[in-house]
Amino acid sequence: MMGRGWTIGGKAVGASHLWAALSRLFSMIGSGASYVASVRFEYKSLTVVGAGIAALYILALGNPAEPFRGADAATASFESPRRTPVVTAPESLTVPESLTALIIKKSALPEKTQPDSVASLVDLYQDIDYRLDDIRLGEMAVPRIMLDKLPADFAVVESPTERKQLFIKLALPLILYANERIAAERERLIALSDKIARTSATAGERAWLAGLADRYGLETPDIDILLKRVDVIPPSLALAQGAEESGWGTSRFVREGNAIFGQRTYDKGAGLVPELRDPDATHEVKTFNGLMDSVISYMTNLNTHAAYDNFRRIRADQRASGGVDSYTLVGSLVRYSERGEAYIETIRSIIDINDLRSYDGASFGNLVAGDPI
Repeated sequence: MMGRGWTIGGKAVGASHLWAALSRLFSMIGSGASYVASVRFEYKSLTVVGAGIAALYILALGNPAEPFRGADAATASFESPRRTPVVTAPESLTVPESLTALIIKKSALPEKTQPDSVASLVDLYQDIDYRLDDIRLGEMAVPRIMLDKLPADFAVVESPTERKQLFIKLALPLILYANERIAAERERLIALSDKIARTSATAGERAWLAGLADRYGLETPDIDILLKRVDVIPPSLALAQGAEESGWGTSRFVREGNAIFGQRTYDKGAGLVPELRDPDATHEVKTFNGLMDSVISYMTNLNTHAAYDNFRRIRADQRASGGVDSYTLVGSLVRYSERGEAYIETIRSIIDINDLRSYDGASFGNLVAGDPI
């Protein structure tokens, strides 16, 4: 039987060629099957199975004289998992986008959703098994679910405990995502600093550095200053300040203007006027298009405003000593509120009573097919 031939798609195919092709296909499918059998299989297994099936389809329709490319495609997908597997196909054949590519595309950005009520938000979190206890213990990754705004009835949640838990669940992914962006820029900044120390920067690298300096409030790039500014905000600190400034999500400013952190603006009409504002005051509470914008603005404020120079210096000293501690760091934010030291004590109390420092190690985790994102 090994010496015989077959006709596929109107074309002659040698037995040895077809046998070799099928052997490779079965080998690839076998290597992926053990992953597929589990509920949480990594997205690379999808590449293996998808590439094998596509390769067999192409073999049936294409030119049997061309070399079989399935194994090459699978290898390429493992070397570059964020790239769609490449399989050479005839021009007349349209290969559908692989499931792997769809997963990566969807996972590249946070999943934006907008439950219309607290009940639907609770159902969503239950559906994905989102549990704060497991996150505090490091046994669960935070889901990449970002709310654009709070549900309309969030302020009427009767149970303070439930309201606090919901606030942490919706705010934590926003904070982690904003920090993720900052951390990526910081990593690139450190790498560029090391390169400049050894050799020199390219024109493109200098342009990126100039752009970064501009966004962080510097007229000219200064790597030492940038390293103090381009740094993450401890989640426990952001959660505590957000809870205080928004009344755990109940304030008019967060409900009507997506303002979690009570940032002020002196541009008339750019925010909401506080009801108890002094007659001679002109400030408003800045409004945002969505909750994420509020988080990013808050972090930019702490990382650039002159009022928080001491905050950035202490954070840099803590990092150099081995770790950033929000309880100590909050002491440098005396100018964040007119309440001064009383505000500092309030934030520290919120951190302690709600064990918020246990969220400082939280992360989104690795992208895994089937995970809620």
